[in-house]
Amino acid sequence: MGILIANIGTSDLAIKVEVNGKQYYLPIDPLNEPNQDKSGLTSKELSMWEKPHHYFRESGLYAELGFSPEVQPSSRELTEKLLEFYKNNSEYWHPRIFPPRIWGVVEQAISMGINQAYIFVTNQTIEQIRPEVRDKDTVHLYEILKSWFQQKLPNFTLISEPIDENIPLNDADLLFKVYFNFFNRLRREEEQSQQQQKHPQLGDTLLGKIVDFDKLNQGIFVEIHSGKRGFIHISNISHELINPDQVRNIFKLGDSICVELIKREGSKLKFSTKELEDDPGEMLRNPKAVYERIKPKMTLDSQSNPRTQLEEELMLISVKGGTNQMKTALQLQGISVSAVKRLLFVNPKLAIPNVFAGLPSNCELESYWRYMRTQKYQTVRLLLERWDFDGAIQILQNWQDYLEYLINQGIIDKKQIEKSSNISKFVITALDFARGSLNLDFQTAKNIAQTGIKTAKLHLELNQDSFPQLFQKLDTIAEEYKYSQYRLLNLYTQNRIYWKLNEIASFLSHISSLYEEVLRELILKWVGTSHYLFKDKFDIDVPRLKTTNKEVWNIFADLERKGNPSFKYWEKSSTYKYRLTSRYSKRNFAEALTQVRNNANDLQAWNSLCNALKQLDYWSDKRNELIHSAKGFSKQLMQELQVSHIPKPHESKACLPDDILDVMAAIMKNNLVDLKTVYRNNFLGEDAQYYIYSTVREWVIKQLVDDGLQ
Repeated sequence: MGILIANIGTSDLAIKVEVNGKQYYLPIDPLNEPNQDKSGLTSKELSMWEKPHHYFRESGLYAELGFSPEVQPSSRELTEKLLEFYKNNSEYWHPRIFPPRIWGVVEQAISMGINQAYIFVTNQTIEQIRPEVRDKDTVHLYEILKSWFQQKLPNFTLISEPIDENIPLNDADLLFKVYFNFFNRLRREEEQSQQQQKHPQLGDTLLGKIVDFDKLNQGIFVEIHSGKRGFIHISNISHELINPDQVRNIFKLGDSICVELIKREGSKLKFSTKELEDDPGEMLRNPKAVYERIKPKMTLDSQSNPRTQLEEELMLISVKGGTNQMKTALQLQGISVSAVKRLLFVNPKLAIPNVFAGLPSNCELESYWRYMRTQKYQTVRLLLERWDFDGAIQILQNWQDYLEYLINQGIIDKKQIEKSSNISKFVITALDFARGSLNLDFQTAKNIAQTGIKTAKLHLELNQDSFPQLFQKLDTIAEEYKYSQYRLLNLYTQNRIYWKLNEIASFLSHISSLYEEVLRELILKWVGTSHYLFKDKFDIDVPRLKTTNKEVWNIFADLERKGNPSFKYWEKSSTYKYRLTSRYSKRNFAEALTQVRNNANDLQAWNSLCNALKQLDYWSDKRNELIHSAKGFSKQLMQELQVSHIPKPHESKACLPDDILDVMAAIMKNNLVDLKTVYRNNFLGEDAQYYIYSTVREWVIKQLVDDGLQ
């Protein structure tokens, strides 16, 4: 399914006249176009093409239409008269006129499954525009075309799209607005139609497909939206009586059909088609005609593809006709919606001998794929400025689908776009790795990297050494994630990203994640192979710890009693396990381990680390509040909360919101974290690169820029 959108002009209507005893179709006012083929024309034929008005007068056409001998009517005046005569005597005038250029465009559209066209029509006021432009207004020409196509191609529908009469047709800015509003309105109408399909109301006319017959031939089942079905009883098919034996002869499974919702009983829908008949019995004699008449007003429901109809629909655009500003505005605004449409431009070629002979113009399909590629890549670059890897993937996957469509339709040779297609596939793989990293899903990320390595080796003809190099680097990153320092580096980097993007809820959550990860790994490193800690759930085997290292337990227990009121209840119980459920308990346990180790360097590093962690306590608590109360947070609110925060005696003052990243960087630089110097230098600090994410972003942008230059 799809639509045709077209400008029209005076080259879109030709009238048959006799010249030297021979019949010719002459355009009413042809413009000189770069793709016109004038080769092989005689001087007489060239004159006929360039000065049709002279031959219209000589042949008696002007007189036949009621013009005075001394008058040379403008195109507007000529079409106004011709429309009047055509309406009064269509049998006589229909074979004498034909639309050479737009006819070819319409036939091209029909061959691609399109059966409706929006036509931009002009009827401008003299005060707002040059008279010579108004003389070429298409308001009457359009009506002639509409009547002509109704007879020639009754299943094809023209829909008028008038340009406001006060808009000058040489004002590019205003015309850009006209076409923008048009495409925006189309989208709203399609969305409303899709919403109607989801929640149909009584009396709604809907589009669907026939999916089953009643076993007793008492009607048909119609599916309208992703599985929603309804039934049409034979009494509601037509105003004429229908025999059950006729049902399977009239309809076929898979046929598209228009229905009206007449009753709803819970989830059960009852449809009718007889209300859609123009004449009683029309659904019996020609159900397709009813469908074709109603269909242009509706959006056909997509039954099996999870994508929306809006995304799947082909948009075919012909810019020929109208002023140069109209052509440019339609072309660029059409391209601007290509993110959600399959877009092609149809370029009719006016072969003059064919026009003379009354034949429709041949057409070429143009995709402007290189221009669209630039547009897509620019959009991806903007998305990556905000670290929106998922959005960038969606844009590029849409682009991949479009390239496949161009190849499958034979519009572009596969070799022309194969390299560009392969590059974007590699880029999607790299972006997918970054998306997995943001989700902390490094097992999937590793699989993605290894897939990228294998695929890169199969495409060495691209001469892109950076492909296998990048994915090998990403594979190493994914493998290293099992080590704490790399997990911490990733969490720290994500906090930088979320703070920059003002995603404060995610920011607060990642503060807690980094906090907990620092303590968890420090405890595991110092406990080593000791058997008093169940590492999977961080449970302490208290009897074993008291036996092997009672001093650690005593220090830890003293700290817990001061800050954890529930600890005394645990001591009264008979449970031999004690779970380190909170960051406070983990911090107390790490404190006990540090004191017992009694290493001067470790003690000094721990004191610095512990002070930094305590500055984050308040913000980690806000993360818990966020989760349990669904309250929102912003940078502004964080500033207000920090100013009003009065710490309890055992608490530290919360650091300023703007200082949180500096505190986290200090934690990352602490010797107990064991972060390698190269990572400290490259990824810590306000101006440093973003671990993983800068690597992917910069590589992706370079690949897209290089490909766009081809």
